[in-house]
Amino acid sequence: MSGKMRAKMIDGALCINTSELCEMLSVHRNTLAQWVKAGMPKKANGWYSLKDTVNWVMDNRGVKKTPDNEEEMTLSQQKLFYEAKLKEQQAESATHKNEISKGEYIRREDVVSELQRFFTTLRRSMGGYSRKIAMEIAPYLEPDQVRIIEQNITDTTNAALLQLSVRGVYDAKK
Repeated sequence: MSGKMRAKMIDGALCINTSELCEMLSVHRNTLAQWVKAGMPKKANGWYSLKDTVNWVMDNRGVKKTPDNEEEMTLSQQKLFYEAKLKEQQAESATHKNEISKGEYIRREDVVSELQRFFTTLRRSMGGYSRKIAMEIAPYLEPDQVRIIEQNITDTTNAALLQLSVRGVYDAKK
């Protein structure tokens, strides 16, 4: 660019030509034309104020990653921001669907049904072991003592199951 002027003063502002601006910003001429359509300031045909252009690029081309509110964003920034959010949600949804298809997630109804079946079996099993212990110790103790021990085991078991069903935690009494 030996013969062509690369910079000049227009209305008191230092301006550079299109070629220099494209080189400085590392963008193609078409990108620059799109930015002009989006509102980038232009001093004259083929000339751009260096200060105004740099400020516009910083404000409109992603220097501010997440603005505090929508009012600070231009319409093109809002569009870009919400398109990015949409793409994130779509990617997350696709990932979730893939995990479901791989069997990494189980339907809620299946889990509830299986847990109900499990806890019913647990309750029946725990309810029967007081009788089994009473039968084991019966030859060594008086019948009244065996009934008291069996009742204590049944009461403790029922209290534990009740605590587990209400709060999900068992706190043994000392």
